[in-house]
Amino acid sequence: MPKQTLMTTWFRILLLVIPLSGNIRAQEKFEKESRIGEKEVPTQALLFLAPLNLSKVKWYKEEGLNGTSIEVKFKAGKARYSVEFDTLGRVEDIEIEADWDDLASGLRDSIAASLNNHCIQHKVIKVQRHFKGDEAELFSIIRDGKNIPSLTHQYELIVRCNQEHQVDQFEYLFSDTGQPVSRSKIVFRNSSHLEY
Repeated sequence: MPKQTLMTTWFRILLLVIPLSGNIRAQEKFEKESRIGEKEVPTQALLFLAPLNLSKVKWYKEEGLNGTSIEVKFKAGKARYSVEFDTLGRVEDIEIEADWDDLASGLRDSIAASLNNHCIQHKVIKVQRHFKGDEAELFSIIRDGKNIPSLTHQYELIVRCNQEHQVDQFEYLFSDTGQPVSRSKIVFRNSSHLEY
Protein backbone atom coordinates (compact mmCIF):
# COMPACT_ATOMS: atom_id res chain seq x y z
CA MET A 1 0.00 0.00 0.00
CA PRO A 2 1.47 3.41 -0.92
CA LYS A 3 2.60 5.56 2.00
CA GLN A 4 0.13 8.39 1.27
CA THR A 5 -2.85 5.98 1.09
CA LEU A 6 -1.79 4.38 4.38
CA MET A 7 -1.59 7.81 6.05
CA THR A 8 -4.99 8.78 4.64
CA THR A 9 -6.49 5.56 6.01
CA TRP A 10 -5.03 6.19 9.49
CA PHE A 11 -6.26 9.77 9.38
CA ARG A 12 -9.80 8.59 8.61
CA ILE A 13 -9.66 6.04 11.42
CA LEU A 14 -8.53 8.76 13.83
CA LEU A 15 -11.41 10.99 12.73
CA LEU A 16 -13.81 8.18 13.58
CA VAL A 17 -12.16 7.17 16.86
CA ILE A 18 -11.52 10.59 18.42
CA PRO A 19 -15.21 11.55 18.75
CA LEU A 20 -15.99 8.12 20.17
CA SER A 21 -13.20 8.30 22.73
CA GLY A 22 -14.56 11.63 23.96
CA ASN A 23 -17.91 9.98 24.65
CA ILE A 24 -16.26 7.14 26.53
CA ARG A 25 -14.20 9.46 28.72
CA ALA A 26 -17.00 11.93 29.36
CA GLN A 27 -18.85 10.71 32.41
CA GLU A 28 -22.40 11.91 32.47
CA LYS A 29 -25.27 11.05 34.74
CA PHE A 30 -28.90 11.12 33.74
CA GLU A 31 -31.61 9.59 35.87
CA LYS A 32 -35.31 9.50 35.27
CA GLU A 33 -37.27 8.43 38.32
CA SER A 34 -40.84 7.27 37.92
CA ARG A 35 -43.01 6.44 40.91
CA ILE A 36 -44.20 2.82 40.88
CA GLY A 37 -46.62 0.81 42.96
CA GLU A 38 -45.71 -2.08 45.23
CA LYS A 39 -47.11 -4.54 42.65
CA GLU A 40 -44.32 -3.52 40.27
CA VAL A 41 -41.55 -4.13 42.83
CA PRO A 42 -39.57 -7.40 42.66
CA THR A 43 -40.52 -9.81 45.46
CA GLN A 44 -36.92 -10.07 46.70
CA ALA A 45 -36.81 -6.29 47.29
CA LEU A 46 -40.10 -6.42 49.24
CA LEU A 47 -38.76 -9.30 51.37
CA PHE A 48 -35.60 -7.33 52.15
CA LEU A 49 -37.63 -4.51 53.74
CA ALA A 50 -40.45 -6.57 55.29
CA PRO A 51 -38.79 -7.18 58.73
CA LEU A 52 -38.44 -3.41 59.25
CA ASN A 53 -42.23 -2.83 59.31
CA LEU A 54 -41.87 0.60 57.73
CA SER A 55 -45.05 2.64 57.54
CA LYS A 56 -44.20 4.97 54.64
CA VAL A 57 -42.11 3.88 51.68
CA LYS A 58 -41.95 5.29 48.17
CA TRP A 59 -40.89 3.04 45.32
CA TYR A 60 -39.30 4.30 42.10
CA LYS A 61 -38.13 2.86 38.82
CA GLU A 62 -34.88 4.60 37.98
CA GLU A 63 -33.72 4.71 34.37
CA GLY A 64 -30.23 5.97 33.68
CA LEU A 65 -27.49 5.87 31.09
CA ASN A 66 -26.21 2.59 32.60
CA GLY A 67 -29.49 0.71 32.89
CA THR A 68 -32.58 0.38 35.06
CA SER A 69 -32.92 -0.16 38.80
CA ILE A 70 -35.57 -0.08 41.51
CA GLU A 71 -35.22 2.33 44.41
CA VAL A 72 -37.08 2.73 47.67
CA LYS A 73 -36.98 5.85 49.82
CA PHE A 74 -38.09 6.00 53.44
CA LYS A 75 -37.38 7.49 56.84
CA ALA A 76 -36.30 5.33 59.76
CA GLY A 77 -35.63 7.07 63.05
CA LYS A 78 -34.32 10.50 62.12
CA ALA A 79 -32.47 9.32 59.01
CA ARG A 80 -33.63 9.35 55.38
CA TYR A 81 -32.66 6.23 53.46
CA SER A 82 -32.51 5.25 49.83
CA VAL A 83 -32.00 1.58 48.94
CA GLU A 84 -31.23 0.65 45.36
CA PHE A 85 -32.02 -2.79 43.93
CA ASP A 86 -31.37 -4.35 40.55
CA THR A 87 -34.40 -5.35 38.47
CA LEU A 88 -34.45 -8.78 40.16
CA GLY A 89 -34.63 -7.23 43.62
CA ARG A 90 -31.03 -7.78 44.75
CA VAL A 91 -29.63 -4.97 46.91
CA GLU A 92 -27.02 -2.83 45.17
CA ASP A 93 -26.39 -0.11 47.75
CA ILE A 94 -27.80 1.94 50.60
CA GLU A 95 -27.58 5.72 50.90
CA ILE A 96 -28.26 7.73 54.03
CA GLU A 97 -28.68 11.50 53.82
CA ALA A 98 -26.14 13.49 55.79
CA ASP A 99 -25.47 17.14 56.53
CA TRP A 100 -22.25 18.65 55.21
CA ASP A 101 -21.58 20.25 58.59
CA ASP A 102 -21.89 16.89 60.37
CA LEU A 103 -18.96 15.36 58.46
CA ALA A 104 -15.65 15.25 60.32
CA SER A 105 -13.63 18.42 59.68
CA GLY A 106 -10.68 16.51 58.14
CA LEU A 107 -13.04 14.74 55.72
CA ARG A 108 -14.72 18.03 54.78
CA ASP A 109 -11.32 19.67 54.21
CA SER A 110 -10.16 16.84 51.95
CA ILE A 111 -13.38 16.89 49.90
CA ALA A 112 -13.37 20.71 49.68
CA ALA A 113 -9.76 20.67 48.41
CA SER A 114 -10.81 18.33 45.57
CA LEU A 115 -13.82 20.48 44.74
CA ASN A 116 -11.65 23.61 44.71
CA ASN A 117 -9.37 21.94 42.14
CA HIS A 118 -12.30 21.47 39.78
CA CYS A 119 -14.55 24.47 40.48
CA ILE A 120 -13.88 28.19 40.71
CA GLN A 121 -16.75 28.26 43.21
CA HIS A 122 -18.93 25.43 44.43
CA LYS A 123 -21.98 24.76 46.55
CA VAL A 124 -22.71 21.36 48.08
CA ILE A 125 -26.39 20.68 47.46
CA LYS A 126 -26.74 17.18 48.89
CA VAL A 127 -24.60 14.69 50.83
CA GLN A 128 -25.28 10.99 51.24
CA ARG A 129 -23.31 8.28 52.99
CA HIS A 130 -23.07 5.44 50.49
CA PHE A 131 -22.68 1.77 51.51
CA LYS A 132 -22.05 -1.33 49.37
CA GLY A 133 -21.41 -4.91 50.37
CA ASP A 134 -23.06 -7.96 51.90
CA GLU A 135 -26.87 -7.81 51.90
CA ALA A 136 -27.23 -8.93 55.54
CA GLU A 137 -24.74 -6.29 56.69
CA LEU A 138 -26.50 -3.63 54.61
CA PHE A 139 -29.78 -4.60 56.27
CA SER A 140 -28.22 -4.25 59.73
CA ILE A 141 -27.19 -0.66 58.92
CA ILE A 142 -30.88 0.21 58.58
CA ARG A 143 -32.02 -1.93 61.51
CA ASP A 144 -29.27 -0.99 63.98
CA GLY A 145 -28.02 2.33 62.60
CA LYS A 146 -24.38 1.33 63.13
CA ASN A 147 -21.43 1.43 60.74
CA ILE A 148 -20.02 -1.93 59.72
CA PRO A 149 -16.30 -1.76 58.87
CA SER A 150 -16.44 -4.56 56.28
CA LEU A 151 -18.79 -2.56 54.03
CA THR A 152 -17.52 -0.15 51.39
CA HIS A 153 -18.32 3.30 52.81
CA GLN A 154 -18.20 6.31 50.54
CA TYR A 155 -19.74 9.77 50.27
CA GLU A 156 -21.89 10.87 47.35
CA LEU A 157 -22.29 14.62 46.83
CA ILE A 158 -24.36 16.67 44.44
CA VAL A 159 -22.43 19.88 43.81
CA ARG A 160 -23.19 23.04 41.84
CA CYS A 161 -19.86 23.92 40.26
CA ASN A 162 -18.98 27.27 38.72
CA GLN A 163 -16.33 26.91 36.06
CA GLU A 164 -15.16 29.48 33.56
CA HIS A 165 -18.32 30.90 31.94
CA GLN A 166 -20.36 27.81 32.91
CA VAL A 167 -22.32 26.43 35.85
CA ASP A 168 -23.04 22.71 36.02
CA GLN A 169 -24.11 20.16 38.58
CA PHE A 170 -21.93 17.14 39.26
CA GLU A 171 -22.31 13.99 41.25
CA TYR A 172 -19.07 13.23 43.08
CA LEU A 173 -18.16 10.03 44.88
CA PHE A 174 -15.48 10.21 47.57
CA SER A 175 -13.87 7.49 49.67
CA ASP A 176 -14.41 7.41 53.42
CA THR A 177 -11.15 9.38 53.75
CA GLY A 178 -12.24 12.06 51.27
CA GLN A 179 -10.28 10.88 48.23
CA PRO A 180 -12.07 11.39 44.89
CA VAL A 181 -13.43 8.19 43.33
CA SER A 182 -15.57 9.48 40.47
CA ARG A 183 -17.22 12.56 39.02
CA SER A 184 -20.20 12.66 36.68
CA LYS A 185 -21.82 15.67 35.10
CA ILE A 186 -25.58 15.63 35.70
CA VAL A 187 -27.50 15.87 32.46
CA PHE A 188 -30.91 17.49 32.71
CA ARG A 189 -33.68 16.69 30.28
CA ASN A 190 -36.51 19.22 30.35
CA SER A 191 -39.19 16.67 29.51
CA SER A 192 -38.23 14.28 32.30
CA HIS A 193 -38.94 14.30 36.01
CA LEU A 194 -35.58 14.08 37.72
CA GLU A 195 -34.98 13.57 41.39
CA TYR A 196 -31.53 13.40 42.97
